Amino acid sequence: MELIAVVSIIGIIAAVALTRFSGSADEAKSSTCHLNKHNIEVQTQLWFRNKGRLPNANLGDIGIDTNYFPDGLSKCPVDQSSYAIDNSGRIVGHTH
Repeated sequence: MELIAVVSIIGIIAAVALTRFSGSADEAKSSTCHLNKHNIEVQTQLWFRNKGRLPNANLGDIGIDTNYFPDGLSKCPVDQSSYAIDNSGRIVGHTH
């Protein structure tokens, strides 16, 4: 009986720990997406200042320019989708 109780307690502790760990991973992905959005918007404004126009809405031109994104344009860590901007240089969507 004691062994069953110990195994049950360990199972409960493991379930709680796993739930907290997976929640933290989701929060980390959401925070990374938020950071990516801000980084892209800053680089978009820099592009506008240097070139006199905003990059393409799908970010294809700025994404391949290593002066702005040396490691390439990031994808959203939450859903692996690409980022895009509107006509003011702000990221469209990605409200997670």
